[in-house]
Amino acid sequence: MSLEESFRDRTFVVDDPDARIRRDDDLMAFVAAPGGGFKTIAKGTSVKIVEVRLEEAGSKKRLVFGRAATADGAQTLGWTSTRNLAGTFMNETIGLVPPEPGATRFGPNAAWDNGQFLEQLDLVAIVDSALEIERLAMKTIAPFAALVAAAKDDGVRITLNSGFRSYPEQKLLHDGFVRGLPGFNTAAKPGFSKHQNGIAFDLSVAGGDGNPTYEWLKRRATSFGFVRTVSKEPWHWEFDEARARAAQAGGGFKTPNVRD
Repeated sequence: MSLEESFRDRTFVVDDPDARIRRDDDLMAFVAAPGGGFKTIAKGTSVKIVEVRLEEAGSKKRLVFGRAATADGAQTLGWTSTRNLAGTFMNETIGLVPPEPGATRFGPNAAWDNGQFLEQLDLVAIVDSALEIERLAMKTIAPFAALVAAAKDDGVRITLNSGFRSYPEQKLLHDGFVRGLPGFNTAAKPGFSKHQNGIAFDLSVAGGDGNPTYEWLKRRATSFGFVRTVSKEPWHWEFDEARARAAQAGGGFKTPNVRD
């Protein structure tokens, strides 16, 4: 399995009756069909995605498009939105994001912990629960994929809300929180968030207790090296095998500091 581009190892099913094919030279435009209308890929068609592209759609949002081929790879069908596919490409990794040459400690791949710069990380782009692009540390992709697969086998879907954050991203969130701006929640100072050291995951567990995903995580996450580490944040989990083993040995799923 390709950790950096998981989509290459999968077969997808078209789930939209209007899965239009896009133009190679302009993915925001559609390919016209002879006689009128647009070319589409029929709903229910099994396809391979052989290439992906991202297109900007607003200040932060990016759309993911895939070049689809028949499941046997014999025929290229064309570019289409990955939102037309069953599963909508959630949790698919779509490419390695290595540190840029000469990257500084405040760059997009710089890891921090407790106010100290650690290292430059290899990151991987991944599609989150809102169909936006997050980044995870390469070293956590395999355990996260194992966690997701095990949950799926049990009929539970785990999806990502937030992963790695750069120093500027954390600074923006912290500044918005301090200023009380609408839409900004509690955020640690830049350099102090666990989202900056490559081990933190915010997962979709709306409501906490009683949510099927959260209940599954409480039972199984520590077996995959994940542990809850922040009070009042049931969505915040970290990949920390030592602390996960300690929690599991005590019959729990949280670090000792987590009270609720």
